[in-house]
Amino acid sequence: MKKRGNEFLEDDRSKEDFLAAADGVQQLLEDFDAMGLGVCPALGGALTQLLTYLIAVSPDNETAMEMLSCCISNATIHMDTEVITHLSNDQIH
Repeated sequence: MKKRGNEFLEDDRSKEDFLAAADGVQQLLEDFDAMGLGVCPALGGALTQLLTYLIAVSPDNETAMEMLSCCISNATIHMDTEVITHLSNDQIH
């Protein structure tokens, strides 16, 4: 893993990449459920790997925390609107 600059946060494909990754993770979570994995251990393992990667490739800790904060905000919006999958393209922050 190599550190990236801020350019990796925004480009012409950002929304498409966001939605493809959201769909992939949704499928992964469904696979965890089908395998009978416990929710807390499975989510803990997945989040640890994702956060480790985020910190490793971010140019600095501030950028990593900004992205994490944005993701938490998006998740809160999902829960407030009872959206089960991802938001539409126009609602991605």
